[in-house]
Amino acid sequence: MGNISQLYTESVYFHHGLDRRRTDAYALHCHPFYELFYFVEGEASYLVEGVDYVPQPHSLLLISPNVFHGVKVESDRPYERYAVHFEPAILSLEERALLLSPFREAAGPDDIYLTHADRFGMRDFFEQLMACAGMSDEIRDLSLRIRLGALLSQLLHMSRTIHRAEGEERPRQTVERIIAYLNAHIAEDISLDELSARFFVSKHHLNKIFRKATGTTVGNYVIHKRVALARQLMMQGETASAASLNAGFGHYSSFFRAYRNIYGHAPTERGTMQMGGDEQAAGAAADDIAIARV
Repeated sequence: MGNISQLYTESVYFHHGLDRRRTDAYALHCHPFYELFYFVEGEASYLVEGVDYVPQPHSLLLISPNVFHGVKVESDRPYERYAVHFEPAILSLEERALLLSPFREAAGPDDIYLTHADRFGMRDFFEQLMACAGMSDEIRDLSLRIRLGALLSQLLHMSRTIHRAEGEERPRQTVERIIAYLNAHIAEDISLDELSARFFVSKHHLNKIFRKATGTTVGNYVIHKRVALARQLMMQGETASAASLNAGFGHYSSFFRAYRNIYGHAPTERGTMQMGGDEQAAGAAADDIAIARV
């Protein structure tokens, strides 16, 4: 996908993109960063933890850390969007408590999708953030923090006042319950047999409905979520070995291979803010994974 402009720092990745090429599948991934996605125009669909969104122009998606998501461009019409990824450490503790509340308080699928962002001038806030790219490092880092805070402040104002996307309330389907269970027990031993018994579906049917809803297999989902969790733990100061164990990997070698395949470098190496690979990146082993502490 093409970028009109982009900005990389250790704490923030921002891009303004425009494409005119249809894609055949979702580019699925998860990462340990907060992400705010602003859809300007085009025909695209977003898949977030098994829920489909077909956004209206000038709508927002709020993506929390370690959430499995992806986008698919549905036509060759111009597809334009802004996206900012950031580590919470760029904000003070007091700022995090307030400005990240729209992400934390999202109780359901409709809560992460906001429409009519143009009424709140959100595009101007994204453009102001992009303007930091031409500044010297010292000024840029200070300006990024201030302007990101302004963007998140406006998001907070918007989330408290705007009407949520209209439509039928989504029933709590089997896949949504499976995803909620996996997220709550991601670092524990999990097996397809256990999931099958818990949710009263055969393993074959479970894999079928999970892939249809999320675009990936149960095993690949678990691998990506565990790698993202381990990366978050390392960012908080844990060693790679401890983080891999606490994220649910029974063997460091399994974690090392999965991490390198997804992020393109070893766990002990610090790269730029890469967003992670697609479904194939985690390796074929994820498709047949027994899931129990690989």
